[in-house]
Amino acid sequence: MDKTLCQYHPAQPATWHCVPCQRHFGDCCIPLNADAPDDSPVCPLCRRELTFLGAANTAQPFWERLPQFFAYGLQASSLAFSALLALAGLFMPRSLILWSILLSVATKYFHSVIESSSEGVREAPSLMSAFGGDGFSLFIKQVLVFAIALGALWLAADFNSETIFWVVNIAIVLLLPASIIRLALSKELGAALSPDQVGEVIKAMGWRYLILCAFLFILWQSPSYVAWMLSGGLPRVVLMPIATFLFGYFGVVMCSMMGYAVFQYQGALGFAIAEEGAQQGVPENEWRRRRALAEAEIRLKEGQSDGALETLANALQRDPEDLRLNERHHQLLFGLGAYERCLRHLDHYLPLAARQNPALAATALLNARQFKADFQPADALVCEQVAGALLDRHKVREALSLLRNLHQRFPDYPHIPRAYLLAARGFAEGLGQLEPAQKLLTYIRARYPASPLLDQVSALEGTIAKLGNAGR
Repeated sequence: MDKTLCQYHPAQPATWHCVPCQRHFGDCCIPLNADAPDDSPVCPLCRRELTFLGAANTAQPFWERLPQFFAYGLQASSLAFSALLALAGLFMPRSLILWSILLSVATKYFHSVIESSSEGVREAPSLMSAFGGDGFSLFIKQVLVFAIALGALWLAADFNSETIFWVVNIAIVLLLPASIIRLALSKELGAALSPDQVGEVIKAMGWRYLILCAFLFILWQSPSYVAWMLSGGLPRVVLMPIATFLFGYFGVVMCSMMGYAVFQYQGALGFAIAEEGAQQGVPENEWRRRRALAEAEIRLKEGQSDGALETLANALQRDPEDLRLNERHHQLLFGLGAYERCLRHLDHYLPLAARQNPALAATALLNARQFKADFQPADALVCEQVAGALLDRHKVREALSLLRNLHQRFPDYPHIPRAYLLAARGFAEGLGQLEPAQKLLTYIRARYPASPLLDQVSALEGTIAKLGNAGR
């Protein structure tokens, strides 16, 4: 089954579906609110409730998880189960009743592994789950399934045709995993014997079902081969519990693989379950931000630019100081060429960005000057902070334009020495213009003789002197 991808982020798998809009969304588009976990997500376009797709498009293919299946059998509870089988095989008397009870316990545990793995649970069931009340009933139903399979094979042998025998044999090998899965999940003998329900499992997996059967066949034979290899050097009293332990271990591995295959193809089988460790909810403030950003992006990709702007504007009414929302709003206004709205928004966004992330403020200023070449921030501190960010990006002339005549434009600004020291560095180090740099330093000495920055002024004057001598 091909995976369905997010309509708006083709690299991301889909986890939600809007039936009215016929749109698929990934977790990237639908954040979850940790403060309201019972609220169902709604479509960003039509506001209808979304259908959860579970891990149908995110689950890793079972053939890529072989190490995890073997590790699954090494968990404490599954190892305890295998050890129980080994000890029972070694010490339990030959009693039909006792062995029936033991096999019913084993059947119940194997089916519990299939069931929990089909729900995406990575932890093996506890050993106590094997002693549930329906264990004997499941054992009888499973025995009946095996008896019917053996009866079919016996009837095929009566035809005295090797072709018929092997066709029936192969058919049984291929059908049994799907039948066991159906019995483990539904607990009904009819489901395990129903051609429709067994066929539904096979159809859901398609040709990958053959891969599953191949792996299961190899795992089923593994305990026998290991026991055979050990048989030459170990006494029977040691070999039997080892063989029984291996039967339990490989049985758990097989069942975890079958259960996970169901989990992987859950969409085709008609249910939806999230994988452990899947998308987690975020606090409400973060959720509002992510939802607004995702909805704005979706509406923009749908050609609804006005709707995208409205979404961000509404979000900013609730969280006016959110830098990420302001940044996205600015980018959208700039990209759409909304000249007046972009410049009006900069009155709020530029000081915010200058405080929290001057690099973003520098980008915003460069954008603004594409609309208005002589654009200047209305705050001296913003001019200084953005100028510093521009110098870091080697935009020296743009930086100096923000600091030019700063003492005249903002006569009450207390950090003129710091700003002009920054401008002097821009002239000297950025443009190699030593004379205007020296004039600025002289101005600082003359007008601000008590400034704590005079040591830095002296250091820069020394650098300028050296540069001047080197240029002669």
